[in-house]
Amino acid sequence: MSVIDRAKAHFSAKEIKVIEVPEWGDEGKSLMVYAKPMTLAEKKRLFNTSKDADIGVLVDVLILKCRDEKGDAIFTLEHKRDLMNAADPDVIGRVANQILTEPSVDDHLKN
Repeated sequence: MSVIDRAKAHFSAKEIKVIEVPEWGDEGKSLMVYAKPMTLAEKKRLFNTSKDADIGVLVDVLILKCRDEKGDAIFTLEHKRDLMNAADPDVIGRVANQILTEPSVDDHLKN
């Protein structure tokens, strides 16, 4: 197998992240958000559309990556204004950062 094939196989084997968001749950159950790993092309798109220190990129991450258990998008561009102005920025930041970051070695060892 070539190096590029191994690189692609490594990326395709990455697990979908499951993020628990109790603040956005319903009927006493947490919302479970599913997110595939970010591709470099997705990261480029996010950073190209944001300006320096544009915290709105966190909302863009949610719109781009948050899915329900069926794989359907949870948010659309129509939700951006509400996410920017009427949702808890700490929750948005926490979820977006979990999507953007890789688990540490310590996180892997805990599992």
